[in-house]
Amino acid sequence: MLKSLLKRFNDHRLIDLGAQCAYFLLLSIFPFLIFIISLLHFLPFTFTDVYQLLEETFVPADVLDVIQNQWNILKENHRTGLLSLGLIFTLWTASLALDSILRALNLSYHISENRGFLLARLVSIFLTVGMFLVIIVALSLQVIGAHIESTFNLNLLILELEILRWAVSSIVIFAVFLLLYLVGPNLRLTLKKVYIGAIFATIGWQLTSYAFHFYLTNFANYSATYGTIGTVIALMVWFHISSLIILIGGEINAILYEEMPSQRGKTKKGVKKGV
Repeated sequence: MLKSLLKRFNDHRLIDLGAQCAYFLLLSIFPFLIFIISLLHFLPFTFTDVYQLLEETFVPADVLDVIQNQWNILKENHRTGLLSLGLIFTLWTASLALDSILRALNLSYHISENRGFLLARLVSIFLTVGMFLVIIVALSLQVIGAHIESTFNLNLLILELEILRWAVSSIVIFAVFLLLYLVGPNLRLTLKKVYIGAIFATIGWQLTSYAFHFYLTNFANYSATYGTIGTVIALMVWFHISSLIILIGGEINAILYEEMPSQRGKTKKGVKKGV
């Protein structure tokens, strides 16, 4: 398994694909913030809740600083009508990031994308919207949990906010990866065939994010080394690491898929589309 994974990592050039995904993810941040600023007026949570969710998932401090600074700038210059504009830009740029990930997932299964440009982009947009909805539901659950705890004065361990936020963030990450691996590849897959990769990606993403967070906090200072652009560099590095974890999770699912009894007789080039 490990030998096959290492071979795929090299053959499929995941380092390069991860850099491509990181670039598109960076493009999607600021339109996403514009969209969220407008959307928060209609939702039961605040930017503080969003920030805490990111913090609980070990998003590096420098990355959080970038998001916080851009949030303040965008909030001060907020204008009516940004909701629709932000939605258009967010869906387009975020779907570009998802589109690059989907191409990499198809590569992991040794299949080509035959859904056509329009359908493939619609799948990317659908996944983007689905991820937004999962995050919104998660944030809403955090607010509801805090409200229940304060209303009924509950102090049970399971209802402690820190534990609740960690559990919710883990579930959110797992749900996002599960949705991505299930719908993304140009194959008919089931939850049974993709949950292993989703578990790996969830645990791997949290561990690597925590390690990167620890490294930046205790050993590295991108701002001191690179100046004002340092936080952007930290953001890109984190996106690259995150993209690699996602792609490796897809490779794990593909390896397990090809080792299934129904697939063992097929060559890598002979895996049927839509099966």
